Amino acid sequence: SSAPVPKPVEKPQVGPLKKVHAEVEAFLAALNVSGNDIQRDLSYEPALYMLEGAFPAPELVDRFKARIQQLPGDYLVRFRESNSLAVEKNRRTLIVLHFVSPGPDLPDGPLVTIIMDDLGRSLYTAEALLALPQAVTFAIIPGEAQAVQVAELAYAGDREVMLHTPMEPQGYPAVNPGEDALFVEYSDQEIRRRLDQFLAYIPHVTGINNHMGSRFTEDARALTPVMKSLQEKGLFFVDSRTTGRTLAAETARRYNVPTMERDVFLDNVAEVDAIVTQILKLEAKARKQGMAIGICHPYPETLEALRRELPGLVERGISLVPVSVLLQKQALAQGS
Repeated sequence: SSAPVPKPVEKPQVGPLKKVHAEVEAFLAALNVSGNDIQRDLSYEPALYMLEGAFPAPELVDRFKARIQQLPGDYLVRFRESNSLAVEKNRRTLIVLHFVSPGPDLPDGPLVTIIMDDLGRSLYTAEALLALPQAVTFAIIPGEAQAVQVAELAYAGDREVMLHTPMEPQGYPAVNPGEDALFVEYSDQEIRRRLDQFLAYIPHVTGINNHMGSRFTEDARALTPVMKSLQEKGLFFVDSRTTGRTLAAETARRYNVPTMERDVFLDNVAEVDAIVTQILKLEAKARKQGMAIGICHPYPETLEALRRELPGLVERGISLVPVSVLLQKQALAQGS
């Protein structure tokens, strides 16, 4: 028995995940997505498949779920926000399939996005905002009483929904973002848990921006778990720029999270004439840069200024669009 036993030439090991990836590839083949429209990033966990195309029909998804669940190893397929499917095992996300609809033809001329922060307190405000014919993006604070209903209303009204994420400001606790906010002293796991909880709670979210956060957005370590979560979920980040020393956009780019920065606060002075002046400043920035983002708040004066000024903006050739359209235009400009 001391003679060396020749090792049999084994087939390449088919690890359990290889079978899962094989099912994913079979699913993609069944969708008739052309090879050029699939980007695979399999080097990290979760492995990411980005597909250009509409979200697949329910019967195809059900068949894929059934096939994955038949594999040994307790794999599950779950729907994720914003057109994604995830393959999970023991609550760990192993694979994300993210479907990106080929966007409508992008409008020519300057683009403006107006984001209204601090929504979720009042259905009345949400309805007043929906009554504007020009689309304003809803940024909803997760802890507010009407947050979920406001997100549903916005989605039904074809408005983009963002999570207005409470983050630690300078001067805390005198300036208080709420006890459920993201604080720099927290571990990566706790920051991630809180953000993921917000995202699970508010439906239809396509991206986030910071509520307060002048301290949090200066801390690259604290921002990292935020960006990792957004990257996995296919969500974007808008930096509200509550501090000149923000590292948020830079950290987002490091993790390939689509990102933009706020250009103009519209209503730091909550008077109609002052807000109109800021809207004109936003228009000028959009003409100069090709696109610009304004952030405002649910004040009666702001709603009045938007009612008064947005029709003229559109007449002068400015397109009011959601953040996702700015990001598509930015990606095209960068040739990606």
